[in-house]
Amino acid sequence: MRMIHTDPVLHELAERTLHHGREFGMVLPEVRFYILDGLEFASLLEKRVYPTSPTNIWEGKRMVSKKFRISEGLESSLYYEVVQTGNPSYAYLNNTNSPMMQASVMAHVLGHCEFSETNVLRDSNPDRTEFVMHLVRKVNLGRNQMGEKSFLSYWNAAESALPLLSPNSQFNLQHSVETDRATGGVASVSAPEPDEEKPLLPPFSSTLSSLLRPPETQDPFERELKSKLRQETLSRRGYRLRSPCQDVFAFLRHYAPTTAGERSVLDYLYVIHAPSDFVIRTQIMNEGWAMYWEKAIMLELFKERACTGIIDYAKVFSGVCYPRPYYQRNPYHLGFHMWNHIKALYEKGKIDLDYFDEVDRKTRDAWDRGGDVDPIERMRHLVRTCTDYEFLRRFLTPKLIHEFHLNRIPQRDVARLGISKRDVIEEDRYWVWLDPRPIKKEMLKFFTHYYRPRIYLVDTDFEDGGLLLFHRDDGRRLKANWIQPTLKNLNMIWKGGVSLVSKNTLYGYTGGRYREMRIPEVEFEVIVERMREGKKPMVLD
Repeated sequence: MRMIHTDPVLHELAERTLHHGREFGMVLPEVRFYILDGLEFASLLEKRVYPTSPTNIWEGKRMVSKKFRISEGLESSLYYEVVQTGNPSYAYLNNTNSPMMQASVMAHVLGHCEFSETNVLRDSNPDRTEFVMHLVRKVNLGRNQMGEKSFLSYWNAAESALPLLSPNSQFNLQHSVETDRATGGVASVSAPEPDEEKPLLPPFSSTLSSLLRPPETQDPFERELKSKLRQETLSRRGYRLRSPCQDVFAFLRHYAPTTAGERSVLDYLYVIHAPSDFVIRTQIMNEGWAMYWEKAIMLELFKERACTGIIDYAKVFSGVCYPRPYYQRNPYHLGFHMWNHIKALYEKGKIDLDYFDEVDRKTRDAWDRGGDVDPIERMRHLVRTCTDYEFLRRFLTPKLIHEFHLNRIPQRDVARLGISKRDVIEEDRYWVWLDPRPIKKEMLKFFTHYYRPRIYLVDTDFEDGGLLLFHRDDGRRLKANWIQPTLKNLNMIWKGGVSLVSKNTLYGYTGGRYREMRIPEVEFEVIVERMREGKKPMVLD
């Protein structure tokens, strides 16, 4: 690994790329570029794009296998772009790329860096990479303190709990847990209750506020009892679960009884895996934004002859943006064309009430009234305010689905996917085109749960200090043979009983014993309402 200033050509390209990014008004952190060879790239990916990782046998075994596959030509060591966002951000260039490809990678990186800096989910922390390097040292120290056998067991248990990580859920730790201590990102004890009444009018209208306020529905005794219960819970445990918590891993990280070594393992795994939730929620917008600015900056570089090879670049760009069907969506292709479509809407003034009220089709098709707003600024506003779900819900239309070939399915996949002939609107020897109207609904369904089971922590004092998890039913069952080992691993982390409700079955693991029992099925909405009222979410007869 070497810094980019050791290569004068690439150093100059990096300076020109950053110059054009700033000229375009991009919001950029400090960006540091490094040059790696193929095996260094492979090692970097094994470390989740951080320069260091805790000493472990798993990574070594995977690297031996990967090195063999690369040397035998079974696996490519050419990576288009690798970046760890933050402030500073670290971007890594493959030394086998041509200067033109290096320039395109650097331009692409700037798009990712701006998106991470400004998006509503804010995936850009100060000194993120340096903090991970600090955590690595703590994990290695904890390994010596715990002993090899205990460390490996605890690490494996913690890794199995990673699917229960969801920092950007509406039921994340901040929104679900009330605490009396300052813990990063967790609400304090002074946070208002979800159902706390706010004045209907400003303070100087207190008389009218009293008259207009809804009548008191809760008995004063019940209100006092609820307040007392809340204070007792906080004083006894230091926290209170006020609504379901989907970020179960974060809860364990903050509140599980752990040694210093165990806490370092949970901290490290959480910090390096938390960005994956940001990626899955914003991948289409993020990759499309990076492709948009990559193209804009590369055109400027070609104009000033800072680099050559525009035909080769066009070939690479078209390959990266190759369309795929909706169930294999290519985020580069879909995101890039969506941003261009949105820019055209603003340029032609089509995001306007007059346009939506127009009923004449010819007038709508020929609509080009311009706009009194800067399209780029409006696009940046979208970056700052929404994720993929809202992005597609607002702007993806059946017409665009057809234009972007999201409804074009290879003939070989028709039988495997169980596609009915009544859904087909056109076909030829190689492709089948489906009705585009249901496809948007199917795509939005993915961004509701990302095909992952939705499991929430709903009780931290279930059956004498145990955790109770609730599986929110979405028509798909949990893998039966995974339930027992997962609960066993959670039991090791929590050091107490752990139970899981899925449909009408209660699974539990405590004291080395596993059990299953039938219970009445309860809706998730009922659980939420009971927790808001300060009641136990589930009471077994």
